[in-house]
Amino acid sequence: MTLPVIPLLLAGMMGLPIAWLAWSALGAVASGSNGLATSMLPTALRETGVLMVSVGLVTGCVGLVAAWLVTHYEFPLRRLFDWALVLPLAVPTYLAAYSYVEFLGFPGPIQTALRAVNGASTLKDYWFPDIRSQWGAVIVLSSVLYPYVYVACRAFFLMQSASLNIAARTLGAGGMRTFFSVTLPLSRPALVVGVTLAMMEVVNDLGAVQYFGINAITAIIYSTWINRSDFGGAAQLAVTVVLVIGLLIAAEQHARRNRVYLGRRDSRVPPAREYLLGARGWLAFGFCLSLFALGFGIPVGQLGYLAFRLILPETLSMTVTALIPTLILASMGAVITVIIGLVAAKLAHRSGKTGRGAIRLATLGYAIPGTVLALGLLQPLGQADLWFNRMTMALANWRPGLILSGSMVALLYVYAIRFLAVSHSTLDAAIKKRGDGVLDAGRVLGERGLGLLLRIDLPTLMPAILSAATLVFVEIVKELPATLLLRPLGVDTLATLVYSRANVGLFAQAALPALFIVLAGLIPVILATRLGDRRKV
Repeated sequence: MTLPVIPLLLAGMMGLPIAWLAWSALGAVASGSNGLATSMLPTALRETGVLMVSVGLVTGCVGLVAAWLVTHYEFPLRRLFDWALVLPLAVPTYLAAYSYVEFLGFPGPIQTALRAVNGASTLKDYWFPDIRSQWGAVIVLSSVLYPYVYVACRAFFLMQSASLNIAARTLGAGGMRTFFSVTLPLSRPALVVGVTLAMMEVVNDLGAVQYFGINAITAIIYSTWINRSDFGGAAQLAVTVVLVIGLLIAAEQHARRNRVYLGRRDSRVPPAREYLLGARGWLAFGFCLSLFALGFGIPVGQLGYLAFRLILPETLSMTVTALIPTLILASMGAVITVIIGLVAAKLAHRSGKTGRGAIRLATLGYAIPGTVLALGLLQPLGQADLWFNRMTMALANWRPGLILSGSMVALLYVYAIRFLAVSHSTLDAAIKKRGDGVLDAGRVLGERGLGLLLRIDLPTLMPAILSAATLVFVEIVKELPATLLLRPLGVDTLATLVYSRANVGLFAQAALPALFIVLAGLIPVILATRLGDRRKV
């Protein structure tokens, strides 16, 4: 049996950053230069662990309760909250952090109103909690990450048979006892998936944890490399992040191993909902409204207020200057990533077990923080530039410079690694759903090779291709950590512009580009919601 060369090559290219980091970390240990990583690792793991567990608990509780309410009960505006509670996914964590600090800070509307009431003039005249703290980070991150749990549990509840809940109620169990005895145990796989995704987003975050002053491991990796120029120490910390992510994935898969939670039911009939009357109905309404306001209303409202209050020529010029490279990078990155995803999906469909395993490894980049991937590409791309410049000098006495590590090539490479899973999963599902019958019919009619690809294969996959390209485009627009490390000198995207302004206390000037990022994030959320509404559960 021949080895699947192309899948293995693809896995090697996508896994280059992690392999290089592992090699660099081992080299640092061998040379004895691991003191910095050793001294900072306990603090990084402790603060990251506390933040992950706290956010996981909060998102798990509120996301599960919200999904339980909208799928099992009728209360005021339930249909609106059914899809509106997903909208916080459009708000990146770093934008939520900046917006909340502006909203709850000294010049914000809350403290301004408080000073107007009590007559205070300075912060020393009254007490107000500091949002830039550990508890503030937990609240802000949870407010925009709970939809991971909500979406997973909502889908599970809609697919789950209502007969078990009905049987429990028939046997005399009340609503709360039914929830804890039947609903909660059955929802375990969806709950674990949602909480794991939320915790992985916490590990991936850079802008929010830095802004809140938390020594999370991604922030320490960034400062170790940028401020201390210690690549070996940063590599050791980065490998630790990969191990943490691996443990999360392993725990999530172990929790769902050999377990069956889904009962059969007629998928055309939605589960019965109980009407909540009086105070109970308004309590459910208030809970859902609070979640929506915290995750979407306050951040987007604050961004809109700041953006339209400071519409100045320099603000518009700054936004346009950052928007152009953002659109170029997002468009090129989407095209490249979708092409690679399509090739990977085709290879997985035709390859054996080894080939499918290699492609699965190639798509694991989505689980790795952008800071880690960018760090793993800095040295190999720089080394490739060095070799290429030596070759051109020897052949033509010409030095082209940093054509890989100092250009958009590095960003496009890291985007392809980071978001390959997004395009591959979409296209792989479309290929499996379509099947090979339409291609076989084309071959019978005489189409071969390029004609079969252009006239039959690609047109039948076009909806999935456009969907995958849209998702990757939006992810690139929102991406911050990798772009911050690998962007060419003097080039700003919308995300890096917002980051740089916020970290010098000028976030209000970057509210307009931040609003563009949120609007871009709303595209896949709204599309997914509309598609879900068209399907009869």
